[in-house]
Amino acid sequence: MGSRIKENPESTFEVYLEVVLVDKHSSAKPEVQRQFPEDYTDQETLQTVPQFCFPFSMDSLTVNQVGQNFTFVLTDIESKQRFGFCRLSSGAHTCFCILSYLPWFEVFYKLLNIIADYTVKGQESQWHELLASLHSLPLPEPGVPVHLGVHSFFTVPDTSELPSIPENRNLTEYFVAVDVNNMLHLYASMLYERRILICCSKLSTLTACVHGSAAMLYPMHWQHVYIPVLPQHLLDYCCAPMPYLIGVHSSLMEKVRGMALDDVVVLNVDTNTLETPYDDLQSLPNDVVAPLKSRLKKVSTTTGDGVARAFLKSQAALFGSYRSALQIEPGEPITFSEESFINHRSSAMRHFLQNAIQLQLFKQFIDGRLDLLNSGEGFSDIFEEEISMGEYAGNDKNYHQWLFTVKKGGGAIFQTVKTKANPAMKTVYKFAKDHAKMRIKEVRSRLKQREQTENGFSTAGSAVIDDDGMAGFASPAGAVPSEGPLRTWEDRRPITVHFGQVGLNEARPPTLLKRPSSNATAVPLPKRSGVDGRG
Repeated sequence: MGSRIKENPESTFEVYLEVVLVDKHSSAKPEVQRQFPEDYTDQETLQTVPQFCFPFSMDSLTVNQVGQNFTFVLTDIESKQRFGFCRLSSGAHTCFCILSYLPWFEVFYKLLNIIADYTVKGQESQWHELLASLHSLPLPEPGVPVHLGVHSFFTVPDTSELPSIPENRNLTEYFVAVDVNNMLHLYASMLYERRILICCSKLSTLTACVHGSAAMLYPMHWQHVYIPVLPQHLLDYCCAPMPYLIGVHSSLMEKVRGMALDDVVVLNVDTNTLETPYDDLQSLPNDVVAPLKSRLKKVSTTTGDGVARAFLKSQAALFGSYRSALQIEPGEPITFSEESFINHRSSAMRHFLQNAIQLQLFKQFIDGRLDLLNSGEGFSDIFEEEISMGEYAGNDKNYHQWLFTVKKGGGAIFQTVKTKANPAMKTVYKFAKDHAKMRIKEVRSRLKQREQTENGFSTAGSAVIDDDGMAGFASPAGAVPSEGPLRTWEDRRPITVHFGQVGLNEARPPTLLKRPSSNATAVPLPKRSGVDGRG
């Protein structure tokens, strides 16, 4: 259904690289110091990855990214995403990087922390054995516990479930750093497929906000240029004339601002302000926006999947009636009628849907659904469950006619349809009990503990679950030596809104709205290899 996640990759990860910046004040490029597997020979990847490992201005005196975990994305020839999971260490001179098709953020971040610990201690054989075990591991099913050694243990994440706070660090950091109003504006801009820039001075928060915001489009997927963090040598991509979702480190924004950025939506995470030349949020049907805003404010003080579910309900309200537009004729492939999809809705909804049918994310979604229907496979996911439980489907008699026809035809395919759902589907509507009553003060405290751990102040032990509740690799025994000055959550530049709550002594920065510019200049996108350039 338009997903850019590769199914069944050959291995858990493609390559591990330790990239070193010999002198950040010189013009020398980062170099690969060592790698695993040693016989990995993809030269294009070996030349591309180091540039993404240091995506900030080397001359910036404010850069202090030691212990930072962040992610870049490369795109293969089939437009599938390859995730580069990174950890900066040793005064931002060394970057540990794992390239994988699997979106296992928490797992790979924990693995990188272990590798960094082994490296600091000079335990060469341990990190090599750990990587060898993981690389040779057959891809396990979601929820399966995996042991890679005495101190290395993780549970395979289930990417079909809705992301929860605080388990999903991307959504957690996004919702803590950006207030509800700006989240709504960004969501609307993505639905209109704008050119979107997100900037932040902290790499982990920057890439988390890009991934977290994009995940709220589920069951649809951003289909255009997608670069969670942009290295300095590729800043020309900010002038691309097509839709994009790009993250830029704050140290590079002065250069970006000097470019032709007409009609670009800019979210500054450090100041929690959003600039937009569009009225996208006002253009969405109010009977969808108002409930979404209300739900987000209600769940803003608790944890669990409430944030993701609020957006899921909005997606169902906007697009769930696609079932009523399915055209079924005996002996003919099932088709989708755009006219039927639009005409039976309210005037406000019709205005939005007339634009929506032109969106790449919607076209990819419909094509994927039709492929599954016409192949007889059917589908059952959280989105379809939400449609069935809500009042979004309208008159979807054609969809039910398909189900009846398949069932009448023998039942084998119908049984497949019914059993397609993951067993976890039975509990997707249960709130995360372990964290439902956790308040924002506790979440912020645990984020602080996690940052202390990642900055080199972890305590000894090999617990499988972190203090912040994020499951992943267990830490090896022994404390990780400090690699730089401690940076806690409070050390960041002020974020005025946390989980939708305004601080007692803080004022909410206004959303900056600019009118569309009439002199926008379209600059051809430079041809580069290894970067997401799908249009």
